[in-house]
Amino acid sequence: MKKFFLALLFALIALLGVLLFNTVQFKSRQFDVVAEPAPKISERTLENFKSAIRYKTISYGDSIPTDTAQFFGFHRFLEKTYPLIHKNLEREKVKDFSLLYKWQGQNPGANPIVLMAHMDVVPVEPGTESIWQVDPFEGVIKNDTIWGRGTTDDKMNLIAIMEAVEKLLSENFIPARTIYLSFGHDEEIGGQGAIAIANLLESRNLKADLVLDEGGIITLDKIPGITQPVALVGTSEKGYMSLQLSVELSGGHSSMPAPETAIDILTKAIVNLRANPFDADFSQSTKDFIQYIGPEQPFLQKMVFANQWLFKSVIVGIYEQSPGGNAMVRTTIAPTVINAGVKDNVIPTLAKATINFRLLPGDTQETVIAKVTKAIADPRVKISKLSFGNDPSAVTPIDGYGFKTVEKAARKTFQGTIVAPFLMIGATDSRHFGKVSDQIIKFSPMNDPIGFHGIDERISLKGFQDGIWFFEQLIKSIE
Repeated sequence: MKKFFLALLFALIALLGVLLFNTVQFKSRQFDVVAEPAPKISERTLENFKSAIRYKTISYGDSIPTDTAQFFGFHRFLEKTYPLIHKNLEREKVKDFSLLYKWQGQNPGANPIVLMAHMDVVPVEPGTESIWQVDPFEGVIKNDTIWGRGTTDDKMNLIAIMEAVEKLLSENFIPARTIYLSFGHDEEIGGQGAIAIANLLESRNLKADLVLDEGGIITLDKIPGITQPVALVGTSEKGYMSLQLSVELSGGHSSMPAPETAIDILTKAIVNLRANPFDADFSQSTKDFIQYIGPEQPFLQKMVFANQWLFKSVIVGIYEQSPGGNAMVRTTIAPTVINAGVKDNVIPTLAKATINFRLLPGDTQETVIAKVTKAIADPRVKISKLSFGNDPSAVTPIDGYGFKTVEKAARKTFQGTIVAPFLMIGATDSRHFGKVSDQIIKFSPMNDPIGFHGIDERISLKGFQDGIWFFEQLIKSIE
């Protein structure tokens, strides 16, 4: 017995030694650079942004046609507002409404850079207009904040890119590499404009060393144990798919209900599906996130992250405690639309539900459909895929040119900010550029935007100022 306890003691000492060694070796990966404060933006720049918000470049979907006058008006606004860009850069219209600019660099043999944004915005939900503190399309400045639909998604990025390029052109700056500006017109409904631009660049055998699109933001007090701001730089993107579940069964009068109705069967299918979540796991981007965030944590948390071989289940459990964290570690299941019935005394013949899935890297649309079929286990439930969908993106390596370039620019722009790669849980136009580049980054240089896709969407004046400065720093740092 004594030998057993001695052996156990030595084992515990050895374990503690391994834990401490790994923790000590778990060093910060932050790029060492001195941040430069952003210059104050001019009143003219603010007016430009406000004007951009006033164009109702709304993507409604297939049921409502595009308001072409708004999009063509936005094109003319860009031409008038940024004369040096339209004098010095080549411009092409793609798919009628999307725009592609080419800024020739000093070294034509070097692979180019692609900076992306989209000009379309989501609609304001009918009936909520009166809840907004301002007119959603007036472009109001109030309390040192710019209000309006598109301020955060995604006209800030678009206008910040244009302002940065126009300023650099006024200084006779020529980038080291050729830079493309890719502005889609329908990102919110699938991104056919971005697909067309990507296909066009691919047909020209173009290979980019960096594609930068909207994505992660700079967040504060959202990561336990971290008190500094964190720039979340997306290096991969979850896949997207919606399935329709439908049940067709004899209906009839509600006074004589059958033992099971179409609604009963559909409801049971949804309950079974939700009761069988996808397994949790770390994607490569989440593993990279831990490598960047872990060393910045207090000692005990740092020890946990430094020893995933022992504490992985603990870390996964922490992620699963919040909806956002849970979405980082598994394919999610979200019932979003249910349709059945037309009258309170009629049992419907047909019941339908739409289930949205965001696919973790490692899952595919086929594997998800297979799991859904198994979980529901009822042949009366017809499972069909809705038209729009895509598998998860490839992962951009954190030691590559793309991530390092964005990391450096972020550290130079945002004082005291930790930069960390992460998995994007939303969809962006850049998912269509996989054949153009293997260095695709998703990052929006803004601090905790408010009202994204919702009521009172807005961004601070400083956030807009920093966004312009980030793109200027990025372009100047391109080697």
